[in-house]
Amino acid sequence: MISYLLEPIKIGDINLKNRIAMSPMISNLGSPEGYPTDAYIAYLSERAKGGVGLIITEYTYINKLDSRGSVNELGLYSDELTPKFMRLTEMIHALGSKIFVQLVHAGRKTKRDVIWGNTPIAPSPMPLTDEVREMNLNDIRRIKQEFISASIRARRSGFDGVELHGAHGYLLAQFMSPAVNRRNDEYKDGVKLVEEIVHGIKESKTTVGIRLSVTEFDDLGLDPEDVAEIVKRLEKAGIDYVHLSAGRDGPMNSSMPFYYKHLSFLEEIESIRDKIHVPLFVVGSIMNLHDALKAREVADVVVLGRSLLADPYWLKKALTNEPIRPCIRCNQSCRGMVYREVRCDANPELGWEILPPMERGNGEVEVVGGGVMGMEAARVLAKRGFSVTLYEREDKLGGQFLLFKDPWKINEFNSIVDFYKNELERLGVEIKLRSEVNCDNEKCIYAVPEQRSPEPPEIKGKRILIDSTLYPYHDYAFYLAKDNEVYMTEDSLSILDRTRQFLLEENLKEAGVNFVQKATGNFDVIFNERVKDQPTIGKSIQRGYWLGRTFSLR
Repeated sequence: MISYLLEPIKIGDINLKNRIAMSPMISNLGSPEGYPTDAYIAYLSERAKGGVGLIITEYTYINKLDSRGSVNELGLYSDELTPKFMRLTEMIHALGSKIFVQLVHAGRKTKRDVIWGNTPIAPSPMPLTDEVREMNLNDIRRIKQEFISASIRARRSGFDGVELHGAHGYLLAQFMSPAVNRRNDEYKDGVKLVEEIVHGIKESKTTVGIRLSVTEFDDLGLDPEDVAEIVKRLEKAGIDYVHLSAGRDGPMNSSMPFYYKHLSFLEEIESIRDKIHVPLFVVGSIMNLHDALKAREVADVVVLGRSLLADPYWLKKALTNEPIRPCIRCNQSCRGMVYREVRCDANPELGWEILPPMERGNGEVEVVGGGVMGMEAARVLAKRGFSVTLYEREDKLGGQFLLFKDPWKINEFNSIVDFYKNELERLGVEIKLRSEVNCDNEKCIYAVPEQRSPEPPEIKGKRILIDSTLYPYHDYAFYLAKDNEVYMTEDSLSILDRTRQFLLEENLKEAGVNFVQKATGNFDVIFNERVKDQPTIGKSIQRGYWLGRTFSLR
């Protein structure tokens, strides 16, 4: 069955070696000027080494006036940038993959300080964050030419094609969405602008696709039937492929957390599949091989996003049946990156691909701690060549993962414990459970977090208030609601990714938790710890990685 993912396919005039593509995802690994840094090239190169047929870059802005959405985003606004982009395309081609650049104008989905103090523009004066200016016809003509010029630069830079970002509430999506396009001129039909851009790009014989949201999760916005009509028109304009995602500006978006199903938008896409006559790319919580094969039944190309952040060698490992480091869909370090670089709670090497290979080691090493910190340290040490023994005082591995009460979290997060168990077995790490040792010699690493999560409280028949940003109390609310009257402040979840926050609140309400705006009233028990910085899975795994990477026997 995996052979269905390995079949070649022609997109426009470009031949892909297989049906796996890397999704465009913001990284902020570019330079402030918009060119790909060595760190960005190393980041994408690692995914090309993993065997994907196509890499689509992160969204790339088209002018240095009002199109940028994040501070170190890639930009193709000037010919001066093309030599730097050539370094990227040369490397990806040398590694056997094709590469498209995704072009974007952020429209109203940006801030003044990100676009050099200028005012965001949009089809209609409907602000999202900062005040926006309604575009006039000169603005529209300018933007159209900037997309076309950027596509010419892309071709000069060695890109195999371009993808227009027409999804997720960016400018082209703003034109196409009836929810935010309130114009009264010819561009009230926002698809007209996209058609004109596609015509202009095709004149230079460039392969061009478009990313669209199959649904905007909004009664006033685009739905699958609307999108089917848009695709019909863009096919006539010459579009070479369609890449379907979902979402606009609301809490429901393309990167669904673990509270949402795998293959997040497949049902909506299936409903219009027979109306699409160009190659179809599909993205959305495709986490494992089973998901990818299911998506391939609908799509011509399966697009992996966060899965390739968690493990760049996803495809190669699927072919060899090696343990794949899973994405746990926590949405904590790979989202909300206007001002910071991409990271992954599950993969401590993401963003550090530019580092030299780890030094080889030999000899025996003891690691104390069977949580994710200790397991990651043991994994790294074993890969370096050490003979590793891992000690855990409990009767199973997992550490503080064993305290989880949130059923969705248990289901998704335990996949990373299973990964470590399988990977440590593959690497020959000896595991000793119910064992405590004194870590007081140079051959021993103590890999236990300094801070421990509070234990699940044993409370029954009480009135409880949770006014805390600590993750464990979000988790324990499910448990406490079974035998208590539980209230939680809305602000308690404010540190979470917006989509995760929205869906967690919905699930907690279903479990019986009452949400309030303020912590007022009489309660028998109050949990009100508030922290800006707290222990996380990502920090524990990072700590384990660096303990293993920097360890040496003198």
